[in-house]
Amino acid sequence: MKNLTKILFGLALAASLLAGCRKEVLLTQGKSLGEKELPPSAGSFSMFVRTEGVWSVSAAEDWIRVPSGLFKGNYGVEVSYLSNESYAGVHRFNRLGHVIVKTYDGATADTLYVRQRGIEPFIAFDEDNTIPPGGGEFSIPVHTNLGGAQRGSIICTSDAGWISNPVFGKDCASVEFTASQGSSRSAKLTFSFTDAWGLVTCAECTINQ
Repeated sequence: MKNLTKILFGLALAASLLAGCRKEVLLTQGKSLGEKELPPSAGSFSMFVRTEGVWSVSAAEDWIRVPSGLFKGNYGVEVSYLSNESYAGVHRFNRLGHVIVKTYDGATADTLYVRQRGIEPFIAFDEDNTIPPGGGEFSIPVHTNLGGAQRGSIICTSDAGWISNPVFGKDCASVEFTASQGSSRSAKLTFSFTDAWGLVTCAECTINQ
C-alpha cells in the first residue's frame, strides 16, 4: 500500500504542473504507468500523455471506454468507465482494468492499471458443524455474498487428510466435501476468496466427527 501511495502521489504531482489541470501525466516508456483508483459509480477522468510521435490508446476491458484513432505528440484523452455498483441479485466486487498507450509502430505499449471499488466480500460459517462417523459426502452452510461468478477465485482447503475435495457448492450457500469414516476428531476448513486486486478474504470453521 505504501508503494501505491507513492505512485499515485507522483502522478498527481505531475498533473498539478500542467497549468493546474487535474490530469495524470504519463510518459510512455514501455512499462506500468501507475494505478488509478475509482469509486463504484460511473464516471470519467482525463489522462494526459506526453510522448513523441504517433500513438493510440485502448482498454482491455469493455467497462472502460477510451477514444479511438491516432494521436500525435502531447495530448489529453478522456477515459470513462461504467458503474460497478451492486443491486438486487447482483453483487459486484473490486475489479481491475487496463488502459494501454501504444506507439504507432507497436514497439512500446504502456499500461495504466485502473482499480474500481466494489462491495466487500462477506464469508461466515455456523458455529456447530458436526457430521456422523459413517463418512461420505457432506455439505455445510456458508453465509456469503459471493456467487457463481466468483467461483474461479474461491479456494477451499482442509488441514486434515480425512476430509477431501472441499468445494464451494453449486447453490452458492454451502461447502461440499467428502469425509472418511471415523470419530472423536476435528478438522479446520478454510474458505478464501481473492479479488481482482489480489486482496484475500477468508473464513474458517471447525468440522467435528
